[in-house]
Amino acid sequence: MKIAAIFLSLFLLSKPLLPLLEYAAFYDYIKNELCENKEAPELQCNGKCHLAKQIVKAGDSENSNEKNQSFKVEISIVYFQETTHNDAVLLSKDENLKISTSYNNTYKFHYTDVVFHPPLA
Repeated sequence: MKIAAIFLSLFLLSKPLLPLLEYAAFYDYIKNELCENKEAPELQCNGKCHLAKQIVKAGDSENSNEKNQSFKVEISIVYFQETTHNDAVLLSKDENLKISTSYNNTYKFHYTDVVFHPPLA
C-alpha cells in the first residue's frame, strides 16, 4: 500500500515535468518540425516556443481540473443509548399524586379559605 501511495504521489508530482521530458526525448523533431521560429535562426529558439506552449497547456489542464472538482464532506454523528426499565421509576397516576416524604408530612397550607381578589381599579 505504501509503495502504491509513493508511486501515485511521484506520478502526480512529475506531471508538470512531462513536457520537459518530451522535449528532451524529441529535441531534433521539435527543433526542425514544430518550432515556430525556424525561419529566424538568429533567435536560437530551438523549439523552446513549442516547449513553452506545452508547459502552459499542462498548467491549464491542471487548473481546469482543480476548478471542476468540488469536495463535499458530510459527517453524521449517531449516538444511541439504550435505556433500561431499572433506571426509570415507573409509577401509576395515584402513586404520582401521593408521594410521601417527611416534607409533605410536616408542611400544611393553612390559607386555603382565603380567596385572592385583584385590586379594584
